[in-house]
This record gives sequence, structure tokens and C-alpha cells, in this order.
Amino acid sequence: MKRLCYLCLFWMALSSIAVYTVLVSRVDISRRLFTADSVLYEHPDEFLGFNNVSGTPDGCYIVPNIVHFIRFGLQEFSFVDAVCLLAALKNQKPDKIYLHTDLPNFYGRHCKVILSTPGIGGVIELKYMRVPDQIYGQTLNNLGWRKYHASDIARLQILMKYGGIYLDNDSYIVQSLDTFRKYEMAIGWRPGGNISNQVMVAHKNARFLREWLLTYKDHYDSHGWYYNAGIRPTQEVLSRRPELVHRVSRRFAEYHGVADMLYLSKSDAWMDHYAIHLYVNHMKALVRRNLSSEATYPVVFNEDNIRLYPVNFRDMVYDVYPINRTV
Repeated sequence: MKRLCYLCLFWMALSSIAVYTVLVSRVDISRRLFTADSVLYEHPDEFLGFNNVSGTPDGCYIVPNIVHFIRFGLQEFSFVDAVCLLAALKNQKPDKIYLHTDLPNFYGRHCKVILSTPGIGGVIELKYMRVPDQIYGQTLNNLGWRKYHASDIARLQILMKYGGIYLDNDSYIVQSLDTFRKYEMAIGWRPGGNISNQVMVAHKNARFLREWLLTYKDHYDSHGWYYNAGIRPTQEVLSRRPELVHRVSRRFAEYHGVADMLYLSKSDAWMDHYAIHLYVNHMKALVRRNLSSEATYPVVFNEDNIRLYPVNFRDMVYDVYPINRTV
């Protein structure tokens, strides 16, 4: 009888150890994958001393898996817009995709394609946002640049509110950006150049977001396309305090050579990138020759003409967009 009691006690103890081991492993997993809802980094000052070279000590995520697009005045999705949103859905697998807009809804055939994509339900959300019309008392009054400058400001405000991954509407995620979610902020910044703001990964309390916004104070340039969006924050802040960001020098919405790689080449080179800015609005300046009499540049891509372009961008489209590939 005693032997039976001892045996029961032994198995109870062994079971307790097993349960404890499982619980500890689960806690460890949740600790590694914590998001911005964590109690850590509730104020920018808490990032003092943070190592943006190596990231969080245990590799845990501090940036939420939320993808942000800005769609001011854009009620319909272009073909390229839809391709990039679907690339974010497939390759990033975000918890949410927020569409920040000043409009009540969207419509059109590409919108229907997006909403009929498996896995989109419960992920995509509209977030109303008024278009910025001033910054620190300075009016955004240049008709040529106003909408671009408003977007430059809005993306900083959005990341400061939510944190996450900001993408231009023509920025294509090739592979998951999760590796950058362990940093305070990650941004494309090539050696000897200025930062790019087409793709950004940031905690909502990242110090550089606030420092960047402050560079607009008394120095908003209404006539320059990229002064406040790249030149000034690089020269006035990051050149002195590069430790505020994780610097990604290559394959993160980089500029040099990308247009030729996308629109004139057929290879696997695009697969080595994290994210690619497609520069669809700069095609006339960047793509200097045609592929054939049928495949000419500049072009507004759609479901039909993309088949005529045997280049890397077509492969990128085929990878994420439901399309009939027969010419």
C-alpha cells in the first residue's frame, strides 16, 4: 500500500514538473514576441541607451505588426496600389492593414480584388485622418508639393500614434520585415546619402520620430520635394545622433539601380530585397529605353499590359496578384 502511495506521489510530482515546464516555455515565447502593448518603452526617454545596432537583448519584437498606407484623396486603387497592398498582406502577414484616408470609403475593380483576397477579412481597416494643412504654424501652401508634404508629415504622426510599418502606396514588401521589429526604428539610409521615407519600421515612441517632426519648426521648405522629408532630418539629427535608428544601407527601398532592375531586367535579383519602392511616378526620368514596340515606357501598368513586359516587376505582380498570365 505504501509503495502505491509513493508511486502516486511520484507521478503527481512528475506531472507538476511537466506542467511547469510548459508554462515557462509559453511565457518565454510570449516574452520574445511581445508587441508595443508591452509596458516597456511607454515614453521616448525610456529608449535612452537603447542599442539600435543589435536591437532588443533577447530579440523580442517591440514594433506592432501593423502596416500603414496613406490614401488622401484617392478613392480608387490603381493596379500598382493593389499589387503593393497584396504583397504586404502575403509577405508581411500583418495583424492589421490601416488605410489612413480623408474619404468615407473606396470603390473600383481593384478594391474588389483586394476585398475578395483570402485572409483579408478582419485585417484591413479604414482610419479617418484629416489632411495636414500646416506644421508648427507654417501653412502647406505650395499647390505643386502640398499633397506630398502633407503625406510626409502624416506618416510621422501615424507612426507616433500607432507604431508599425509605414509603406508608400507603391512600396512592395518582398520578404517579412519582422527582423526590423526588434529595433526602436529602422530606416533606409545609404552610405553618404540621406534617409528615405518610403518604408519605415518604428515603435510609436521612437525618439527620431519626434526629432524629425521638430526639424520642421521654422524650417518648412514649401518649394523643396525632399528637403524636410530626407535632407534636413539626416543633416540636422542623424548625422549627429546616428544611434537613434537602425540603419539599413541596402535593399530597403533603395534608389540606385532599382528602376533598371525592375523594368529592364529578368532575374531573381528582386528576391534579395526586403522592400522595393517601385518609383512608378518617376518612370519617365528613370527608365530610358523601351523593351520592344509593344513594351514601351513610361507606362501605366494594368492586368492586361503587364503580360507584355517580361521583366522582374511582372514576376513580382504574378507572385501576389490573381491574374490570367496568358497573352
